[in-house]
Amino acid sequence: MSKIHVLTDSAASLPREAINDLPLSIIPTWIQVADQSFREGIDLDSAQLYELFRQGAFPTTSQPSPGDFLEFFKPLVEQGKRVIAVLVTAKGSGTCASASIAAEMFPEGAVTVFDSATTAMGTGLQAIAAAEAARAGQSIPEIMAKLVEVRENTKVHLAVPTLQYLSRSGRISQAKALLAGILNIKVVLTTENGIVVVGEKTRSWQNAINALEAQVLRAGEKTPLVLAVYHTDVPTLARELYQRLDAKVSIARGYISELSASLAVHGGPGMLGAAFCPAHLFAI
Repeated sequence: MSKIHVLTDSAASLPREAINDLPLSIIPTWIQVADQSFREGIDLDSAQLYELFRQGAFPTTSQPSPGDFLEFFKPLVEQGKRVIAVLVTAKGSGTCASASIAAEMFPEGAVTVFDSATTAMGTGLQAIAAAEAARAGQSIPEIMAKLVEVRENTKVHLAVPTLQYLSRSGRISQAKALLAGILNIKVVLTTENGIVVVGEKTRSWQNAINALEAQVLRAGEKTPLVLAVYHTDVPTLARELYQRLDAKVSIARGYISELSASLAVHGGPGMLGAAFCPAHLFAI
């Protein structure tokens, strides 16, 4: 049994089957609706979130508190395990900061916090790589070196059909959202240096999906991939995209995942994305 345990946050959007038999746990992000707070994946799932959208609710999110992390870290450390927390980008969330505060309450080296510098299954793929390395008996320095390598080679793209939810959550200005709506502009988001940015702009939803697909195809020309296709409430589109990609590139391991509720809050239903990394960096 591994003496190293990996923790990630629910924004990583990991499908349950991806963590089977791995020393990997998920700490939930908080979702606020009016005066109520819900733990993602425990008190509220994505389907319930979409229903709240349809009812006109305006959910918000907050990162796990230092106390939340303490509750996860404490029993693991007491079992003699060392913990690596692979978390959503510190430039977009306070999750890493909360985890670092909690980590300081334990002996030096008991808990290591790693900033994935990305989000969604970009974080998820890094957590999987770390957990597989831990299961294989690698040391903390070896796993941390692996994480840096996977982080540097993981790409994340997300096609967004409307900017109205990003505007409501404050991620873009209302003026930009209004102009995009008038011009029928669709965007493909990506992460650069830990910040979510607009990677491409298109004039139709199909062009946005094509741009997303092209990013994966370019990467797949060079090497087999570990690929995750993820979505918000469009499972058919996600399956179709995965099938097209599977026919054109070598997928050593693949996942289809629903984007976490804590991220769907910001972009709304209808989003479609992909995260991918060269397969040789994983234990396949």
